[in-house]
Order: sequence, then structure tokens, then C-alpha cells
Amino acid sequence: MNETTHLDGAYDVPWPTSDLRVRVPGTSMLPGSEKSAPAVVGVLNSAVQGAHDTIDRLADSVAPAAQQLGERASAAGDAIHAQTDQLRDTRDEWTESLRTMVRGNPLASIATAVALGAVIARITR
Repeated sequence: MNETTHLDGAYDVPWPTSDLRVRVPGTSMLPGSEKSAPAVVGVLNSAVQGAHDTIDRLADSVAPAAQQLGERASAAGDAIHAQTDQLRDTRDEWTESLRTMVRGNPLASIATAVALGAVIARITR
């Protein structure tokens, strides 16, 4: 590979599909390097540990609220399903009642349907 090294330790790496070059930082500050500064590594380690501790505290404080929210959502879903079942039963009862009435009085049902159709046609004009 054709690389060009600069004074700051960075080097240019050519893209495999073109002549464009990307500047890549040198590796002198990577962990395990002989030139790494122990103070920088210590600061990074303490920052990472602080971030882990903060995330753990946040997760512990949010967990009960999230669980309560999940329980409430589940209860609401159950209530909606119960209401849906009740409405479905009411619909079925009304439908069966209407069928019984039509079967018992077919001529009156036809007359009522014609009258209702005329009223609806008059309203929509």
C-alpha cells in the first residue's frame, strides 16, 4: 500500500476505488502503544467508569416507573378488550332481535324500510 507519513504521526491512506486520500491519525495514543500517556488513559478510564455508574443509576431509577407504565398499559388493553366484547355481544343481541321482528312481521318490515328509504332520500337531496 502506498502511504505518506506526516510530521504529526498521521498518514494518508488511499481509497481502494479512487485516488482520494483520507487522513488517518497516528496510533501513538491507542491503548497498548509505547507512547501512550498514562494520565490520558487514567482520565479516560475514570470518565468511562463515571458514565457507566451514571447509566446504572438512571436505569435503576427509571425501572420502577417503566414497569408501572407497562402494567397500566396492560390493564388499559384488558379494559378495551372487555368493552369490545361487551359491544359485540350487544350488537349480536340487537341483530337477532331485528331478525326475529322482521320474520314475525314481514309486511310491516317492508313498509317501514320503504318509508325510511323515502325519508333518507328526501334528506340527502
